[in-house]
Amino acid sequence: MKLIISTTSPYSRKCRVMVRELGLDGQVEEIESHPFDDDPELLAANPLGRVPCLVLDDGQAYTESALIADYLCEQAGDPWPRDWNDRRLEALGNGLLDLTVARRVEMVRDEGIQSDYWIGRRERGIMRAIDELEMAVGALDTPLAQGPLTMAVALSYMDFRYPESQWRAGRPHLKSLLEAWEARPSFKATPPPVGA
Repeated sequence: MKLIISTTSPYSRKCRVMVRELGLDGQVEEIESHPFDDDPELLAANPLGRVPCLVLDDGQAYTESALIADYLCEQAGDPWPRDWNDRRLEALGNGLLDLTVARRVEMVRDEGIQSDYWIGRRERGIMRAIDELEMAVGALDTPLAQGPLTMAVALSYMDFRYPESQWRAGRPHLKSLLEAWEARPSFKATPPPVGA
């Protein structure tokens, strides 16, 4: 299998961490691609032109990190628990990722076309999502699952692209969750490049 990724993409990072956590390193080859460059290999596999994209040996491709994560788990014999609460946490984590990535995209637009309205709206949504996740994590009993991983990737991406957010203030559960993931070899092996 081939996993087409960008090392700055948090969605790619989620899948890269899972490959390592599930012991699939030897079965998945990572191929770096920059989606904004219209890489022919990426576009041939995923007409949406987005990463990550998992290309199976028969050429079939799976897109979207949540789908890829489910497929990887199945290939590893479903070692991670999956219930409705985990799916709910994963959805909230994905929503946080979406807002944070959208904020980043708006921030790198040319100064004359940036929208303060959309930046502010996304920042408020980010903080509401973090508050909701802080309450949810307080009752979490299985940190090694897709929901907590998605949350950790989103928080790490905030540190990478939105360090001024001070999201840790008053959120000890999320802080502990991220610290637990950051101590794992899979997380240490997949950080975005410094200065990217």
